[in-house]
Amino acid sequence: MLYINMSPLSQTPFSQNLEKNLENLSYHLYNFSHYLRFLFFKRVLKGIFILPYLSDENLLRLIKLAKLLDQTKEYTGALEVVERYFKVNHPSIRLARRLFKKSRKCKEKLVINFFYNAVFAGRAKRIRFAQKNNTSSPFFFVVSPTMRCNLKCIGCYAAQYKKEDDLPYEILDKIFKEAKKAGIYFITISGGEPFLRKDLLKLFKKHNDIYFQVFTNGTLIDEKLAQKIAQLGNIAPVISIEGFELETDERRGKGIFNKVAKAMNNLEKAGVIFGFSAMPTSRNWQTIASDRFYEFLVDLGCSFGWLFQYIPIGREPDLSLMMNPEQRLTIRNKIREVRNKYPIFVCDFWNDGDYVRGCLAGARREFGYFHINTNGDIEPCVFVHFAQDNIKNIYKRGGHLWDAWNSEFFKKIRVGQPWNPDHRMPCMIIDNPQCLRAVVLGCHQVYPTEREAEKLIKDKKITEHLDNYSSSLKKLLNKKDFLK
Repeated sequence: MLYINMSPLSQTPFSQNLEKNLENLSYHLYNFSHYLRFLFFKRVLKGIFILPYLSDENLLRLIKLAKLLDQTKEYTGALEVVERYFKVNHPSIRLARRLFKKSRKCKEKLVINFFYNAVFAGRAKRIRFAQKNNTSSPFFFVVSPTMRCNLKCIGCYAAQYKKEDDLPYEILDKIFKEAKKAGIYFITISGGEPFLRKDLLKLFKKHNDIYFQVFTNGTLIDEKLAQKIAQLGNIAPVISIEGFELETDERRGKGIFNKVAKAMNNLEKAGVIFGFSAMPTSRNWQTIASDRFYEFLVDLGCSFGWLFQYIPIGREPDLSLMMNPEQRLTIRNKIREVRNKYPIFVCDFWNDGDYVRGCLAGARREFGYFHINTNGDIEPCVFVHFAQDNIKNIYKRGGHLWDAWNSEFFKKIRVGQPWNPDHRMPCMIIDNPQCLRAVVLGCHQVYPTEREAEKLIKDKKITEHLDNYSSSLKKLLNKKDFLK
């Protein structure tokens, strides 16, 4: 009798090989088309970069080129805003012209590594990777290679660490390689003081297709280091500053403000793209909210900046340093004014939740991120000092970086996002503190990653303060909305 195999085609060895070959062919065709787009993009850019200044015509060409690269149309709205800004000579257009005066290598790496690799081509690659591996697709992450520091700032515990506590070079190298496999080409380096590690520049050179944002106190950036950074091009230093001399030296030590200003001068002279980082508190918020502060930073050559308001974490948390809701909203309004007034792009980590649809923690899809500390613990956010996975342990058992994105801890965080329908209250730490407590206490095998982390969820004085703060912020926002 003739036997006919009626089993589904997908179950036969032939069909399995066929599906695998088709999948591989699709993958290689995608990479080839990506490579062709990259060559075209790079050729156009090189033609523009050799010009002595950024003309209106070439700026429009860059915008049109960006539209061609935006295959998923995710950034259509933003690009249309840029076109409108161009017509009115918005400060962001003046910022673009300032950036064009930076060193050629730094300009090329900003556009190719950040805008092309990380933003445009990277997004499509992240989506494909997430679908293939059934995982999330964060835009970036933060890694702290060392917690050692040459300063002893008030409230900081970094000076307690030793060289032996650093995250090994081989682990960092593997993390960066796997990041690119997942379509991540934008990585933030924190600490500690990153430039205490002399091998970091070697890593940045090896992974010259990644764009690195490096948070630093700036005291080690002399003319020689500034030149090295300029030659690599794929590093954007972010220098910490608390305000002017009074505020900066009060927290960081006498003479640090002048060293910070000197570091910025060295970077500007070398043609490096760099920014600033400031922590608004109840003591310095008026300085951070002043025009004079941003005029000073623009004069020094800063192109961008970050604001991270003080929250009660780390060593000996001090609730009195937290801004009250009124002060926080004053900063929020000021930053929106600054963006429309000065050629510097300032991001406010807490007050810009409405631009990114809430909390970014837990390796959220697009815009999302996570943090790997110097011990290898994988935290959902640099400010949430709890973890369920460690990258060293993951690699020991033959796993991958993205395994942590599918942990119970990270999944519960993503399910809960956004924590609040009002994205002006995005944070699970200070805006919706009951959410952080529920997630941490509701997950198995979640552990604190620093000695005082549990105070945030168990210390009655802190939990009551955060509950009252979030309630007051909500009432204030509702009141302001009503008065509109």
